[in-house]
Amino acid sequence: MSRVFIGFIICLLFLNCGKKENIKENIPYIISQKMHEAINGDTIPSPPPIPGWLVYGTNTFIINSDSTAYYFQNKGIGFICGTPNADTIPYFINLQPKDLIEISNKNLYDFIKLNYKDDFRNATFIASESDTLKSKIFFDLRKSLSYFIRDRDFCAIRRTTQEEDTVLKYKRNNGSYYSSEDIKWDKTKIKFAEEIKFAKPSIR
Repeated sequence: MSRVFIGFIICLLFLNCGKKENIKENIPYIISQKMHEAINGDTIPSPPPIPGWLVYGTNTFIINSDSTAYYFQNKGIGFICGTPNADTIPYFINLQPKDLIEISNKNLYDFIKLNYKDDFRNATFIASESDTLKSKIFFDLRKSLSYFIRDRDFCAIRRTTQEEDTVLKYKRNNGSYYSSEDIKWDKTKIKFAEEIKFAKPSIR
């Protein structure tokens, strides 16, 4: 009888350890804290959230709910780089509600496999409207992406941009007519092509 009891206790210990490991794996990701670490710390956490260096890349996943996300692809762009002191205001990319594809965590792996490009350097973003990420699809997404991201690729987690937030609102209001020209944009949070000033080459 005592052997049976000891065996039962050991089984309980193993189960508890398994639960603790699972909780540790799914620790909520707080974007503002990670960005602070990236700016002030000696090391950049992985995936590295580097504000201002990149805003849009090849692949963007926007967390929508506990089990769904939206995806859009910036065609023809593999990597947009800059410097830590570069302009941190995102450029207008003319994103449309129809560009956002809703995906669920049931087919994440297969979806990424079909859409992930391996012929150039990928810049992949996980974007969130909230500062804290703790939904199941977020953890599933990170795990699925880990199978495809190579050393030359870049993956970062950031907050959604003003343009993404606006387009998301229209996407969720199914059938709502969207025109970027009708939106009262906050010009401190977005830049349009006519506002981008290019540095003049120096003549020596």
